[in-house]
Amino acid sequence: MNDFEEVKFAPGERLFNAGDAADKLYLIVKGTVQMLDAKSNQPFADLVAGESFGEQAMLPGGIRGASAQALDEVVCLQITADSIKVLLKAQSPILMPLFEALMLQQSMHNALRRKVA
Repeated sequence: MNDFEEVKFAPGERLFNAGDAADKLYLIVKGTVQMLDAKSNQPFADLVAGESFGEQAMLPGGIRGASAQALDEVVCLQITADSIKVLLKAQSPILMPLFEALMLQQSMHNALRRKVA
């Protein structure tokens, strides 16, 4: 995980906005990130240490479907789409399609979560 950059966000800081191009996946190390609906800007999920978000970055042509905001002091590992692709391809050629399928499944799960909230 040495290739993944640690980034910090202050309370209330936006990590990204709905509609932005997606090129980074985040893994929360510390703090709480609130996910906000693209249309209403209303919160639909609070994510904590150990959870990830921004999976659209791993899908070709990914666009942010929601906004993300730090609720408190947040520390994340920032994983670029390029670095994860290089890492996966180095391990096995089958891993990238498998990972993309998992990210698509996560994206669909999040879309359903927003509808329920």
